[in-house]
Amino acid sequence: MTKHTVPATLTNRPKAFSYVRFSTPEQAKGDSFRRQTEAAAQYAAVNGLDMDTKFTFHDLGKSAFRGRNSTEGMLGEFLKYVKSGDVPKGSYLLVENLDRVSRETAWDALDRLRDIAKEGVTVVTLSDGKQYSFDSLRQNPMDMMFAIMLFMRANDESETKGRRVGAAWANKRRLAKDKPLTALCPGWLALRPDRSGFDPIPDRAATVRRVFELTLAGSGQHSIAETLNREGVAMFGRGKHWHRSYIKKMLADPSTIGTFTPHRLETIEGKKTRVPAETVEGYFPAVIDPETFERVAAMGGGRAGHSGRGVMANILAGLAKCPQCDATMTRVNKGGKKGGKPYLVCTVAKAGAGCDYRQVRLEDVTTTIIEKAGSLLGMLPSPEAELQGRWESTTAAEAAASDAIEKIIAAIEQTGHSPALLDRLRERSADREELKRTLADLEGRIADTLTNRVQETLGRLVDATEADGERDVAAINASLKQLFDKVVIDYLQGFLWLHWKHAPGEVSSLMYAWPRTSTE
Repeated sequence: MTKHTVPATLTNRPKAFSYVRFSTPEQAKGDSFRRQTEAAAQYAAVNGLDMDTKFTFHDLGKSAFRGRNSTEGMLGEFLKYVKSGDVPKGSYLLVENLDRVSRETAWDALDRLRDIAKEGVTVVTLSDGKQYSFDSLRQNPMDMMFAIMLFMRANDESETKGRRVGAAWANKRRLAKDKPLTALCPGWLALRPDRSGFDPIPDRAATVRRVFELTLAGSGQHSIAETLNREGVAMFGRGKHWHRSYIKKMLADPSTIGTFTPHRLETIEGKKTRVPAETVEGYFPAVIDPETFERVAAMGGGRAGHSGRGVMANILAGLAKCPQCDATMTRVNKGGKKGGKPYLVCTVAKAGAGCDYRQVRLEDVTTTIIEKAGSLLGMLPSPEAELQGRWESTTAAEAAASDAIEKIIAAIEQTGHSPALLDRLRERSADREELKRTLADLEGRIADTLTNRVQETLGRLVDATEADGERDVAAINASLKQLFDKVVIDYLQGFLWLHWKHAPGEVSSLMYAWPRTSTE
């Protein structure tokens, strides 16, 4: 293979990275994304910068008012990439305006700008071509004052919008008894066509009443789920099988007696927190009488089975998957809660909804991960190059779905509420939500292709497993979740199949036991 050499004039050009942000998903339908990306590409071309195409820094639908884009989003990740060396010092970060960086108070927003500049990165606002570097902010007071004024204006706009939205929702909450706040309701209810209220779905309401009756008769949540699965009772919503967690949630849900507690979002210590507002009695039609609800509550929710220790004891919590049906494998104790041996079992099999009931010793899995974590360093795969193409095709599909929804809504406005059109609207809306979830997943995967970041995470995992004394299982689990999408527990072959998050399709294996064909 012939090796091609890039001219030095190209390799020596400073790198430019585009940061795109807008606050609401609805803005994705408009021109915001195209406008910001094209302006960045044009600036790089005119000013002799090497526009990076490997990494994607997008916060689509994420607000900068409380700094979420820097604490939870890709702007914060950008700083980590600079510190890890994946983004070289001397690079340029191209943004449409300073309000894309932050809409916090001017003091906090200035800190965001300075944090980037101090790492040797120059921020360029594409709307006016102005550059903000560490030297310019330190040596030119007018640059500092200009940035502060822009941040003050952006924050004031967001504050005003927030007050208006808050007032509107407060008024909606006051009128909640007469008109639903939203179309959202429990799975056993349906919104009336005229949106004036909710009505019970007869067969589902009967199922809710039966769950409460079985609980009062002494049946546990696992037993109730198994009974409903065995009898073929249809699940509410998209689920295929009944599980203990849904039974538990239903038994503790005050909407069964018609009560609804709306929430409002407040920022507490820099984090958005759902704060309960005044409870609305009679918001939903009751399917359970208050006395029955209170009797079940007094039983402790129908034998939930929670240990109450509050300690993560499963090193693969949220990751372990069944090799037969790909359902989650959960931790159970064999021989009682005290002194029992912990095992991993398939949740579908545990609920009596099919699949083989196989038990895997959690101790074997935990020991294997702790002892062999270091070997993963040599298994670290290279990232897949087609991720960006998948993101672009999914973005186009999501835009097409949005266009289709707009056309259906226009048709409904012209012809009336046709059942066929409403069905199509629901289908396309569901398709778009799935595409949005796929996009979010792809963006996370693309971010994880940063080799230094992945290596650092893997290094933290190895350090945590090699630590002296009692190991922090929660910290190990957190690192595993950053590295892997899932870990399939192949109890037939005795292997753990680890699916790398940053390289889709790449799987590594660790042997945890000798192959077996019989159950424990």
